[in-house]
Amino acid sequence: MVHGLTKGICVALKAKKRPTTEAHDEKRGEIIEHCAALFDKVGYHNTSMQMLADEVGLGKPTLYHYFPSKISILYAIHDTHIQALITGLRRGGGADPALSLRSACIDILRQIASHPGYVRAFMDNYGDLEGEMRDLIRAARREYFESVKALIDAGIVNGQFRPCDPVITTYAFLGMCNWAYKWYPPMAATHSPEDVADALCAPFFDGLRVS
Repeated sequence: MVHGLTKGICVALKAKKRPTTEAHDEKRGEIIEHCAALFDKVGYHNTSMQMLADEVGLGKPTLYHYFPSKISILYAIHDTHIQALITGLRRGGGADPALSLRSACIDILRQIASHPGYVRAFMDNYGDLEGEMRDLIRAARREYFESVKALIDAGIVNGQFRPCDPVITTYAFLGMCNWAYKWYPPMAATHSPEDVADALCAPFFDGLRVS
């Protein structure tokens, strides 16, 4: 069983690196979206490949053409989500650390509003990834964490933020933003990511800024 799972993971990673057409990539994105919604509705452990195929409207053999296993779909959801956050952070708010942190908070909230299934899988099912898939997502999570921490370091160095432990402060910031996946989705229709980010970040920055 372990050997079969490892083989499936290797196949999935090789497939990820294989050149694909734009139509193929679009279909993969559509499949990921539907599967994330089903994971969000019934739970990752309560779904089967047949259920996922039915949700997407494909035959199971066709689904296997795009994804060799359920765990490869979970990996794709994780990868799509964290890469969106990393890309957003690189775009950021320019040279101002506070504006860049606000932008990062908005990106997280926008993901929660637009793709709640992605975020729930990312938060709740990271431990279900195994082998190289888990290693790759762990490395991407670490890259993102270090990039956020670098913004806090920069704010301390330039005198914008008071001296503090940047690691603990980074955990506090990301915890504040990420935990919104528990309560923000029902509010998303009436409260924009920008408005909620301002409500979250204002007291956080008040505590950080040098008075």
